[in-house]
Formats: sequence, structure tokens, C-alpha cells
Amino acid sequence: MVHNNRILLMVLPTLFLIFCNNSFFAQDSLVKTKKIISVEGQIYPSLNTDVYSPNIKFRLNLNNSSALRINADINRAVDYKEILELGGDGVGSVEKINSMYEFSLGYEKQKRLKKSLVYLGLEGILGIGKNDEYGSRTDSVSFVSSLNYNYKRPIQNLGLRVFFGGEYYVKSNIYIGTEFGFLISKTTYKNGTYQVLNEASVTSADVTENIPKTSQSEMLFSGLGVVRVGFVFK
Repeated sequence: MVHNNRILLMVLPTLFLIFCNNSFFAQDSLVKTKKIISVEGQIYPSLNTDVYSPNIKFRLNLNNSSALRINADINRAVDYKEILELGGDGVGSVEKINSMYEFSLGYEKQKRLKKSLVYLGLEGILGIGKNDEYGSRTDSVSFVSSLNYNYKRPIQNLGLRVFFGGEYYVKSNIYIGTEFGFLISKTTYKNGTYQVLNEASVTSADVTENIPKTSQSEMLFSGLGVVRVGFVFK
């Protein structure tokens, strides 16, 4: 799989450059056109399993050969289910909330061609999220009228990404493109708590356990197959 990714990283950008250099559209050259701010959406295929997959990117061009960029990605999933009392009318519920808000700031070095642009750069990534679960009148499996619980755990993601890509201008202010990168990332599951509230307990109605911090690091190809569509504000 890694070998195939390396082939993609070498072949696709080469084809893209060949396509751009043989452009036949009769528009003004990008080299002579000053672009100020661009905003784009990014679409990732199902095969992309990156921990960092930004959906929106803003670019501020400092001049015709360099730019600052800001990426943003917001993921929030809520899973809710009800647990019914056997032989009764009682209802319990379990709600799981997983969220991650990621942002990055990066720098691009650009090369403007006739109707296209290629670039490479570096960006730092910060992600903040949580992995929470709330149970009401249940132990998460069966209905328990006197039992509530909650599981709370904050998450932090830090990363550094090297990238390169390109775009082709369909019109002077509309472009399509792609991007590839290599990502080093560390995800930290910070100290959390698991609290059980049991009104029927004869010892303690409130029991809270601390969950120790854990972390995981990874290095991977990032953005494989991404399709970028953007609009430029002059």
C-alpha cells in the first residue's frame, strides 16, 4: 500500500504539470494577474482515512510567489439510543458525543504558469475535541431506574504537514486542483472521568473514577485523492 502511494505521489503531479503546460485556453496569464484572497472546498474520497481532512481552506496571497493559508475542519457526531424497561413503561437513554475541531496555519511557495499554479509548503495543525458519553436511567445495556452515568474525555491533536499541489484555472477566478502531503500527527486523550450516580446505592451515590492520559503518534500520506474547487477574490 505504501509503495502504491509513493507511485501516486510521483505520477499524478507529473501528469498534472504536463496538462497545465499544454493549456490552450485564451485567457490572461496568471503570472500577470494578481490574486488576493481565495476560498475553496475540498472533497475527500472514501479511501482517504487521514486524521486531518480539512473541508475549507482560505488563502491570502502575499505576492505572486508566496501565500499564507488557513484550513478548518469541523467534525461532530452524536449517537443516541433509548433502552426500554422489560415489562414496564420506563425509558432510559444513552448519548455519545464525538467531536473534533481542527485548524491549521501554513505557508506556500508558489510557481505561477500560464493557466495554472503549482506550490509546496508547510503547515502546523491544532485539533481540539471530546469523546463523551451520557447515560440516563441505565447502565448502557439495561434499564436501571436509579442509575445515571457520564464519561468525559477531552482530546487534542497536534501535527506538522509537508504538502505540494496544483490548480488549473477554468476562469480567471475559478480553479480546480489537487494536493498531496505527508503528515506527522500526535493525538492525546487527556485525563478524563467516569462518574456513576446511583440513588439506590447503600454505600455511595456518587462514584467518580479518573481515566489516565494516553496518546498515539503516526506518520502517513495525507490528502491522497483530494479534489479542490476554489474561488478567487481579486
